[in-house]
Amino acid sequence: MQVKKYRASSVKEALDQVKKELGNEALIIETRKVKSKGLKGFFKPALMEVTAVLETPSVQPFLLPRASSDENTKKEIEKLKEMVKSLQAQTALNSINVEEKRSSSGSLEGPLTKIKLKLLNTGMESDSADAIIRELIYEGIDLENATEFNEEIKSVMKKYVKCSSIEAKVKSKIQKPTVVFLVGTTGVGKTTTIAKLAARYHLEENLKVGLITVDTYRIAAVEQLRTYAEIINIPIEVAYNKEEYVKALRRFENMDLIFVDTAGRSQKNLAQIGELREFLSIKKPEEVHLVLNASCRMEDLKAVLAAFIPLGVTHLIYSKVDESKSYGSLFDLIRMTNLPLSYIASGQRVPEDLDLADPDSVIELILEG
Repeated sequence: MQVKKYRASSVKEALDQVKKELGNEALIIETRKVKSKGLKGFFKPALMEVTAVLETPSVQPFLLPRASSDENTKKEIEKLKEMVKSLQAQTALNSINVEEKRSSSGSLEGPLTKIKLKLLNTGMESDSADAIIRELIYEGIDLENATEFNEEIKSVMKKYVKCSSIEAKVKSKIQKPTVVFLVGTTGVGKTTTIAKLAARYHLEENLKVGLITVDTYRIAAVEQLRTYAEIINIPIEVAYNKEEYVKALRRFENMDLIFVDTAGRSQKNLAQIGELREFLSIKKPEEVHLVLNASCRMEDLKAVLAAFIPLGVTHLIYSKVDESKSYGSLFDLIRMTNLPLSYIASGQRVPEDLDLADPDSVIELILEG
């Protein structure tokens, strides 16, 4: 194993030295800013120091490993690479933290620190910003002159963002119907979102759509959804208990899509969430979309995730975007749950204020607002 340090005026120049001497197989395990020693060094600009390692494979000419041993060796090498990657990223993050402390006392910030601060200004958590920085370091992207969110940064962020709408399920499903639940806390816009979805798929996609509401706690919610159903010209069933819900499913057995509106449940009331689980267990729906309020604090959103994810949530919907100014929490939610984002809701108009989620628009929303 060869371990060498290289100094240059920029990270790019140092990396060029590494590639020239050690080749493309070298792994970077540390990047930091250093000053030359002595009085002269005090007045000179700081240099970037890159520490690289090159594995020297051991050669055994007289032993021919079996195929199974060769596979095990490859797995071990991959594990080693991942360990080195983690060490490399953590070392770089540590140096960023040092830079952040220095910047608070008035000294200049490094490029990675500037990018991290920009990411934090979107409202995302430090863990998410660190994950992006780690990936940027691993990809060896030159950020020395990055003053804005360039395409390389957006490309790295898109690796974390998954999007999936209902269309793929409906168009590929032979057996009818597809049952889609919307769940979430009170006031996140589930009923309005269901109306938007119903209008989109019935009026624009020309699918047979039925609505079922089990939100019988609020009379206004039932009447609101009934009004929407009349305007869109689709049938609606109100289920006051599990037996009526089963009957409603039978009445809609020839539909393409069934949307089920549920009562808003507090993340703190596990008993009420348990009632919702009973409806979900009658017939497992194809999809369960958790509606999350963009204007909520991240601490509250985490509590919502902890309460609702065990219900079998398959997708996220980001609602009330028009009531918030920063959207970094969306990146946090997708990264924490590893669930696809299906839709972004931004107002009361039906069906206009509902957009299909795609990685490019999601990243644009997070970074630009």
